[in-house]
Amino acid sequence: MRSHLPNHRLPLAAAIAACFALTAISPSAQAAYDSVLNCNDTGSGSLRDTIASATTGDTVVLNPVTMQCSAVTLGSGEIVVPQNDLTVKYNGNNSNRFTLSGNNHRIFHHEGTGKLTLQRLNLQFGKATDADAILVQTGKYKSSAVPGGCVYSAGVVDLENSQVKYCSVVSSSIGIGGGIGAMKGLIMNNSTLRDNSVTAFVSPTYGSYAQCGGAFAGVPGLGGGYGYINASYSSVTGNAVGGNGGGLCIIGPYGKPGPQSMLQNSTISGNSAASISAISSSGLLTIANSTISGNTATGSTYSVSAIFAGKTLTLRNSTVALNHAANGAAIWFNNQKYKSNAHYAVDFESSIVANNTSNGIESDVYSQVQPGTQLTITGASNIVMSASAKVALPGDTLARDPLLLPLANNGGATQTQAFRDGSPAFGHGNNSTNLATDQRGTGYARTVNGATDIGAFQQQSRDVVFANGFE
Repeated sequence: MRSHLPNHRLPLAAAIAACFALTAISPSAQAAYDSVLNCNDTGSGSLRDTIASATTGDTVVLNPVTMQCSAVTLGSGEIVVPQNDLTVKYNGNNSNRFTLSGNNHRIFHHEGTGKLTLQRLNLQFGKATDADAILVQTGKYKSSAVPGGCVYSAGVVDLENSQVKYCSVVSSSIGIGGGIGAMKGLIMNNSTLRDNSVTAFVSPTYGSYAQCGGAFAGVPGLGGGYGYINASYSSVTGNAVGGNGGGLCIIGPYGKPGPQSMLQNSTISGNSAASISAISSSGLLTIANSTISGNTATGSTYSVSAIFAGKTLTLRNSTVALNHAANGAAIWFNNQKYKSNAHYAVDFESSIVANNTSNGIESDVYSQVQPGTQLTITGASNIVMSASAKVALPGDTLARDPLLLPLANNGGATQTQAFRDGSPAFGHGNNSTNLATDQRGTGYARTVNGATDIGAFQQQSRDVVFANGFE
């Protein structure tokens, strides 16, 4: 066992300022493996002790056989991770996970600006409060904010075959990231972010200062900066916030180049917020082979039930449906920071945006653009049932009901929405990006007998009678 590294925190201003430049991460030439010896919260052989003794690039291994247990519960505060790059993993197969319970403490505080990789873990019951606040700056104002209920990182968080659930942020000022707060980026592969929440100060004028119920990437701090989220075969569900961003928040630059965010083969469902319930993005966002369904925005003056796009949005073979806003739309484009639409690209390919409601009325796509301008959406082979007057949809867009079935387990790692017989989605899509499978992955072809369905779900057998709408 290595001797312990000094267990001190970096100065907050330096940690925040350093975290924003998205640079390549150089792996250690030869990573060491450090095994945790017991399930104690502190002391020799504990997870806390093993992490403190590791060096950057190392892998900390949780082995239930060696430890003779399958869970660790914290009792003395968060575990500080001072290394730039560190992996913490359960030494088992992908169908099993090791449980780390915060016991009303945040679980991990990653001070490094590299990558914290978490493999085959259940992270649960973490909580961040005012004692965990950091200083952030938006524009010319500095504020105290509490980030990351289970995990906070000054760099990148990489979830692999893991769950983050039942975590919370409780703040008397700004609260952000009920499950995860990552200043540079969040990666999710075969992972779940669910039932996390943020509670924060409520202003009589501006409403709740609670943001990003599930996770955030790239909240501006001292020096400025932006983040990204890459999710594949993952679920973000049941997260809640009183303000903005029930599921995910992606902070990217308006009108400037920035990191690309990608959601693929994933489902964002059942999240709730006042203003934006599923995804809030001000950067470059592509959503492919994914479903956004059953999210709810409750704000009476302004609410977005699925996606707020402050810059670009690309939809590929995806479904955005059955989301509900009190007063707004499912997809809301805000281009008011530009004098024209020149830097604001939106492209829909073979996607469904339908059956979304605002105050009980179909409300799918809305654009808040500069006066006298119109947002032109490029693409082909889509179903969009309604769009505001300032939105120009592709010429072949269908405005028909796609006859979707409820979100369900139709196979694969994430839930999807199939469609009923006679759906116009059947066989009228395209596979312009040559996807091998639909959202469900291996065993579910994206194109069957030369035909592609619109949306994230592909019917695997072709019935010509039902495809033409006959019973």
